[in-house]
Amino acid sequence: MRRAEGGRRGAAAPPRSPRRHRARQLGRDRARSARALAGAAAGRAGPPRPRRHGPPAARVAARRRARAGARRVKPTAVTFDCWNTLLREEDWHEAHRRRVDALLHAARETGARAEWEQASAAFDRAWRRHMELWVDGVASGAREVAHWAMHELAALTHGATFELLVAHFEHASHSSRVVPLDGAVETVAALAQAGVPAALICDTGLTPGRVVREHLARLGMLDGLRAQLFSDEVGVPKPDARIFRAALGALGIDAAGAVHVGDLRRTDVAGARGVGMTSVRLRAVYDDPAALPEADRVADSHAALRALLGVG
Repeated sequence: MRRAEGGRRGAAAPPRSPRRHRARQLGRDRARSARALAGAAAGRAGPPRPRRHGPPAARVAARRRARAGARRVKPTAVTFDCWNTLLREEDWHEAHRRRVDALLHAARETGARAEWEQASAAFDRAWRRHMELWVDGVASGAREVAHWAMHELAALTHGATFELLVAHFEHASHSSRVVPLDGAVETVAALAQAGVPAALICDTGLTPGRVVREHLARLGMLDGLRAQLFSDEVGVPKPDARIFRAALGALGIDAAGAVHVGDLRRTDVAGARGVGMTSVRLRAVYDDPAALPEADRVADSHAALRALLGVG
């Protein structure tokens, strides 16, 4: 029961003090005025803004890359990496098996006693040596790998049998179903139609430049690449500036307006940046996780690449 109802139930409340009543009324009027002023100010300033907290650095970087990727590049020329950029091997393991078979046959032909497991291990060690030299900027290929593997098996490293082994190593990619990346043929054709000259800058492994040209011709891309620069022919692999400059020289183009497209940060991105080209990393097949500087642009497919280059 409220205190104003003290005494007998239903009795009238005592009269209010006029001074106290006026003070309460004045307080209510002031509160209404304050709310009205606040509402008017809010109407002028717009809806209240949420408190902004700085986003994490990774999110900021991702947004910047997205905005940068949305902007088109207008190249005066485009150079391409080969493997996992224009071409890929569908069955590298089959090519590996054929090379080991050829190595074992050659070793036995020259009098060495070896088993398949020994030949496979010798080939793998020779391949790793090739890869280590590649990282160090030294070009090597099928002949060197065959020599190292045969030497380990105590087999002859010269003569007709050895030369036949080198040829087997070089052409084994024909058995591994070399195919173009989805949209790669269209990208090369679109550049040619737009009048943008294109070239190939390719680090060769066991498959030399002349065999890669056979694959490109078979797939209808060779004519769209005005120049083809291969590490086994130039003498140095990427990121050496000499192979990039050789490609630019063959096209008659300055580096400043040219774009290089590849999948590896160490060779493609660093090499292009080293000569002043714009770099695009294509991650359609292989998304390079190396902790090295990112490319100027990143594309997830050849369709996205064509849009980025303004030719699709």
